[in-house]
Amino acid sequence: MIFRLWFLVVIISMQGFGFSIPPVSMQVLMKHIFSPTHFSVYSKDYGMMYCQLYGVASVSKSFKWEGCEISPQQLKEMRHFAMQYAQNQIKLEQQFRLGYKNGWCFLQKGGNLFNAQVVRDGYAVVQHFDLSEEKTLKDLELLESIARDEKRGLWKEWGEEMQCLKIALREIAQVGLKESLEKSMELRMQTME
Repeated sequence: MIFRLWFLVVIISMQGFGFSIPPVSMQVLMKHIFSPTHFSVYSKDYGMMYCQLYGVASVSKSFKWEGCEISPQQLKEMRHFAMQYAQNQIKLEQQFRLGYKNGWCFLQKGGNLFNAQVVRDGYAVVQHFDLSEEKTLKDLELLESIARDEKRGLWKEWGEEMQCLKIALREIAQVGLKESLEKSMELRMQTME
């Protein structure tokens, strides 16, 4: 019964992503997969473009952050499995719908939004560098908690490392947002003088 309820929540939350209509939306061909959240694509109108998925991040380099770390060996293993996942889900030269908003992208094939899929399957965590789509971020957080609780994808073998990545990204985003707000206030004060 609980599984059915979670399944229903997942289905409803996946449909909730339809609200977000990026200002620039186009058909593209997938050209290169850098990580499960970074791609290059080709558009006949815009040429080659770089795509970083909105609201999600995967491990890309080893790091240490206030009490947690991802070692080079762990990184290598995590990236290997994450790339296998991405290459199994996304085929090069396939056509996708790509939406751009504030420099971030939404990658979609049919009714499947890859931003949500990569988190739901446990190969990425939610990042909060851009808060313009709060409902999308809340939906992604729900999918991430399910993936973490069910130990899907990278959460199965590297739960602590995934949590470390999540904490580090959240703190980096908070510092970045604070600095942006301070600069914005400083500029406003200068223009008022």
